[in-house]
Amino acid sequence: MGTGNIDAQGNVHPDPFWSHYTLGNIRQKPFGEIWADTSDPLLRGLRNCLPLLKGRCAKCLWKSPCHGNLRVRAERVYGDPWMSDPACYLSHEEVSRGLPASSETMEDNVLFEEEAA
Repeated sequence: MGTGNIDAQGNVHPDPFWSHYTLGNIRQKPFGEIWADTSDPLLRGLRNCLPLLKGRCAKCLWKSPCHGNLRVRAERVYGDPWMSDPACYLSHEEVSRGLPASSETMEDNVLFEEEAA
């Protein structure tokens, strides 16, 4: 979670897509205090969402790099930000297939593929 959003009225949102969810207002409290506040359950969850993910996202082998993608879509469709991202394009096989037998991490594989190109 590295992007916040401040609208024209000074309201702070988790990101531009969460405009309906306000964390605080910079006219009443400094941004740093709002952003560092650990009492807001959504912001706390967005910072560490992997244990909260449900459905396909919870079981997906790619959840670590993906982080469940856009949590606001799940919230808007299912009313629960931790449900599966309804716009996930991965097939069932891609979500559940076995990891490569090698001990390389996904990042190592990506770098290797980029170097080969």
